[in-house]
Amino acid sequence: MYLNTIKALNKISVKITLIYSLILLTSLIISFFAIYSFFEIYLDNKTKEELVEKAKSYKILFTQEGLSGLKKQILKENEVIKNVEQFYKIYDSKGNIILSTNISVYTYNIVFDLQNYKKLKTDNYLITTQDQFYIMIYKLSSKYTLVIGKSKINNNKLLNRLLQIFYYWGLAVFIISFLGGLIIANSITRKIKKITNTAKELSTSMNLKRRIEVKNFGDEIDELGTIINNLLDRIENLIKTLKETTESIAHDLKTPISRIKAASENMLIKNKITKECTDLLVYIIEETNSLNQMIGDLLTISKLESGAIEIQKSKLNLSKIVKNLYNLFKDYANTKNVNIELDIPEELYILGNENYLTRAIANLIDNAIKFNKEGGKVFIKIYEKEDKVIFSIKDTGIGIPQDKINKIFEKFFRVDESRGIYLGSGLGLSLVKAILDQHNATTDVISIENEGTEFTITFPKITNNGFCSNS
Repeated sequence: MYLNTIKALNKISVKITLIYSLILLTSLIISFFAIYSFFEIYLDNKTKEELVEKAKSYKILFTQEGLSGLKKQILKENEVIKNVEQFYKIYDSKGNIILSTNISVYTYNIVFDLQNYKKLKTDNYLITTQDQFYIMIYKLSSKYTLVIGKSKINNNKLLNRLLQIFYYWGLAVFIISFLGGLIIANSITRKIKKITNTAKELSTSMNLKRRIEVKNFGDEIDELGTIINNLLDRIENLIKTLKETTESIAHDLKTPISRIKAASENMLIKNKITKECTDLLVYIIEETNSLNQMIGDLLTISKLESGAIEIQKSKLNLSKIVKNLYNLFKDYANTKNVNIELDIPEELYILGNENYLTRAIANLIDNAIKFNKEGGKVFIKIYEKEDKVIFSIKDTGIGIPQDKINKIFEKFFRVDESRGIYLGSGLGLSLVKAILDQHNATTDVISIENEGTEFTITFPKITNNGFCSNS
């Protein structure tokens, strides 16, 4: 579960969407706080302006009608707006309350120390806050001070409403944008996936006829697809030219080699030559046979690796192929005093080409016998493991140095000519690798010098519908 989550998060579409969503979310939060701060400051300033205007209008009334007229007007307005979170207080010079309204709206415990405001001159004012109220302290005259209080509740309601709007609409915008980003990212990565799938197909099947679909939208991905297609065209032409050149050289070499071999055989048939000449001719014939085999193997490997050969596959009984090869090699193994042990079921099927697989497995068995020790053993095992079929061949031979295991499948590579071992053409294991690659099989090699070597070949298991599992 954890690995699947990590794998999902590593997808480009998910990364693009997450980055896009993070930027969008950050932008929304910054925008909201900017708007929220603006409205908070705006409402704060507006309320203070209203208090100032109200205080100035009361000052005019106080000047015209005196304290009694002011009190009468305040009480009259208070009856009309008594449901509003607002109050009025008038203090005399000694700090006594002459008028107090709306004591029920959380103003009863609001106490003012007018000593702090005695320095205020007539017609001057001070605005402060206390217990969630805006407080306007206005000096009407040397004898009287007017206090107007207005609650912040209405402002807070507006700000909370703004917060709710942002929460719901912001969430909706984020979800819609996230889905939109996911769709856009998928449309981009879908093109990249097509390029990836084409590259995978090329790497496994070497089908150089395959091309990336380009819809000519003119974007960077279409440009990349066009460049890759042009590159594939050049590679296909290069391989085609190389293949034709290789085949021509091979055929040109076969002709003189065949003539040399025929001439040598004719000389032997005449039987009118010395023993030294006879030995030389036998050597020449053996070497020409080796050259012909080498050229044939090299051509086969080149064709398999380039995809020039399309291997026809069918349902094969791998157990039967190995048993037939055992019967073929057991006499040869006896001459080398090597014992072959089998651990294989009666029937175990894979999808493959019988001729090529027989050739590859025969090469492995031949090496296991040829490079074994006197009285050694060869263990051949076939078994199922989950959705795979495993072929294992292990010997008790001379082994392979650790620093050379990774090179044994290279063309013309020989492990150690100075030790007098592995003196073949150096193409046997390269051919095995090319054949197994065409069967989507993986090869693992474990070897210890002077103890033995084990080749493990993993084939996809054939399913009931005749196809192999790729999982």
